[in-house]
Amino acid sequence: MGISNLARSSAAPRGLAGVAYQMAAAPDGSGRRLVYVDERCRDLIGIEARALTETLGTLLALTIPEHRDYVDGLVSQALRTGSPLAFECAIRRPDVGDERWLRITTAPRPGHEALADGWTLWDGLIIDITELKRAEGELEAQRHRLDLAVEAAGLGFFDYDIRQDRSTWSDRTRALYGMAPDAEHTFQGWFEDAIHPEDRAALSAAYEAALTSVSGRFSAEQRAVLPPGPVRWLLVHGQVLRDEHGARSVVGTVQDITERRASEERTRLVTRELAHRAKNGLSLMLAIIGQTARGATTVPEFEAKITSRILAMSRSQDLVTEGGGPLDLLDLLQVCLEPFDAARVSIDPSLGEVRLAGTMSMALSLLLHEMATNATKYGALSVPSGRVAITRRSAGPGLVTLGWHEFGGPKVVPPAREGFGSKLFRAALRLQGGLVETRFPEDGFSAQLVFPVLTASEAGESRS
Repeated sequence: MGISNLARSSAAPRGLAGVAYQMAAAPDGSGRRLVYVDERCRDLIGIEARALTETLGTLLALTIPEHRDYVDGLVSQALRTGSPLAFECAIRRPDVGDERWLRITTAPRPGHEALADGWTLWDGLIIDITELKRAEGELEAQRHRLDLAVEAAGLGFFDYDIRQDRSTWSDRTRALYGMAPDAEHTFQGWFEDAIHPEDRAALSAAYEAALTSVSGRFSAEQRAVLPPGPVRWLLVHGQVLRDEHGARSVVGTVQDITERRASEERTRLVTRELAHRAKNGLSLMLAIIGQTARGATTVPEFEAKITSRILAMSRSQDLVTEGGGPLDLLDLLQVCLEPFDAARVSIDPSLGEVRLAGTMSMALSLLLHEMATNATKYGALSVPSGRVAITRRSAGPGLVTLGWHEFGGPKVVPPAREGFGSKLFRAALRLQGGLVETRFPEDGFSAQLVFPVLTASEAGESRS
């Protein structure tokens, strides 16, 4: 326990027995001696009262080495200024050798005449506070363990005094809302500036209900308003505390649930995509059968081709449902496009240098399958003369733009309404920080897919 916090107020802790003493001090504080010590000091510090009155240095000698200079300096200064003094220090008992914590107070006796030699009397009290110090140490250890647990869980705390309209946030809470540790904030400011406008109504309704409910508890999931970048979802748990006058404060926690929300949205997207594929499965299969039949000259050749393409569709389906580890973009393209007469699709060889994270692989496989399906049903791949070109260009540090360009197919008609395919284009890459731009010129559909890729070091680590 550090020496820096030893000096405290002069009030002695209640309920702790003490040993009284009296000290005589020279006018300039240069000399001092104990003139009286309660006989109970034997039980307190393990030394007879007579030994202390013979020489004051005996008590200082019991003080642990790292506290001695501090204690001696405090006492000397108090004697020079005539100011009351209270401090805490540790000693080592000479009889049993264990370490004990003492609280020592002293003050000049008010209105007492100086002794014959001009010295003044100081009254004092020594109290054993070892058990109190041990309790403080245990509380500090528990607080430290709680801090570690909270940090591991990623929780932030908040406390709002309703009557004083005063908020207290932990550093973690400020960080979750993108604020500096010393940033000023208010409850109203938090609601208006830090919470996404679309989520304010739900949080407000939950809070208002808690003000009148028996439990006083509320929970809400909401987005933080942060500088441009990925969306951050937060889970807020709160408890309204009451007294005889009604609601007095709100305490609660804030937790980052962005990954959970992203996982849930990916799951919903994949589920809807699988349903979408099942719905379009028959028409896609008919289109593939028709294309295969046009290029086959014998029944065995037709059977072999159609079987290989059905198996390729199965492998493409696995990419969507598994969403595993990092993958080379070229491998992803080959697997996803194999069922769709891949010979009519040209791929920029430089795409072989691009490596994707697992979640990005899954999102891209959804989009590639959707574009290839559309091209086979009514785009460039629906006629023998149609072709698709897949290109690559840089889009900034850590980003790649993949271009999908159809040509040689039937005249393109933009969709009259937004179906699942359009929603898929808009949402598939959003969670990974990417975007999709589509165009419908008459001579062929085109799309620009911008998405993050693994850096050279990240790609190297994923292969090791």
